[in-house]
Amino acid sequence: LGRGSLVGPLARDLGLSPAELPARKMRIVSSDEKQYFTLGEDNANLRVNERIDRESICGAVSPCVLSLEAFVENPFNIFHVSVTVQDINDNAPQFDREFVAIEMIESTPPGARFPLGSGRDPDIGANSLQNYQLTPDPHFSLVVTESPDGTKQAELVLEKSLDREKQRNHHLILTAVDGGNPVRSGTTQLKINVTD
Repeated sequence: LGRGSLVGPLARDLGLSPAELPARKMRIVSSDEKQYFTLGEDNANLRVNERIDRESICGAVSPCVLSLEAFVENPFNIFHVSVTVQDINDNAPQFDREFVAIEMIESTPPGARFPLGSGRDPDIGANSLQNYQLTPDPHFSLVVTESPDGTKQAELVLEKSLDREKQRNHHLILTAVDGGNPVRSGTTQLKINVTD
């Protein structure tokens, strides 16, 4: 949400009527270094004061909650307010390296697997990395496995025997895809060198 965007009707959520707001003089205070929220001119609605980047504030922690205090007078009261920051699909999956070099011996049997590691996506949930895709090649396929922590890894599988005399190098593109809408993706090149 951009600066000034409506977060919610804070006064109403606290049970304060529009008629009593001028006398109650509501104000908010946050213990965060940055003041992410402000009250609108009507003093009733909570609005975005500063850009909120969920990944830089909370990382992979979910839910991501920002807390603040709302003070009112006549009579004096303090309300503890929690705002849950939802993830948006603002990051594409990435790989640590632009290309991965793989040496394969010509006599490697079909079915052999080569771990390719995993991409990274700081988004969480459905917006995080969901799958991998590989450019079609009759010699290779892709297997995606999931670790107990939910991280997905890609493995290259040799499907067909290699013949160095016919083709010394194979160039494939591995794509990491997230589940956001629209879908975001990142790629790395696989450079396979066939050796004797």
